[in-house]
Amino acid sequence: MSRYQWVHHGETKLFQVGIWPDGTLWNPNGYPDDTVRTAVLEADARKHIRRSNAAKKAAETRRERRAKKVYAVAKRIVEGGCYGPRRRCVICGKGLADPQSIERGIGSECWQDVLTILEQSRTTSAAPC
Repeated sequence: MSRYQWVHHGETKLFQVGIWPDGTLWNPNGYPDDTVRTAVLEADARKHIRRSNAAKKAAETRRERRAKKVYAVAKRIVEGGCYGPRRRCVICGKGLADPQSIERGIGSECWQDVLTILEQSRTTSAAPC
């Protein structure tokens, strides 16, 4: 069901319009049916695009935050710090069941990312000037 308090249709603003799940129109103000249907479908399309863009942005933000967390964990490990023992992964928060993961405080999936960062730091620090 798409129901709006108001939608734009060209230069006009239509108030209290929508399309019910069975396809019938909600149009208490008596606007032309084709105008209401077009305006509501266009509003639905704009809403879909807005939500899709927001979801993409949220996914990118989650990726960036996770990468920063992995980097911070790797940096602390290089400096001699530790995170374990823990029941939840310090990076993603998932529950840990593997004894090695519990001792580390980092799950096996996240540990692979930490190892990648550690390897990259070793190769860049070991490279000749």
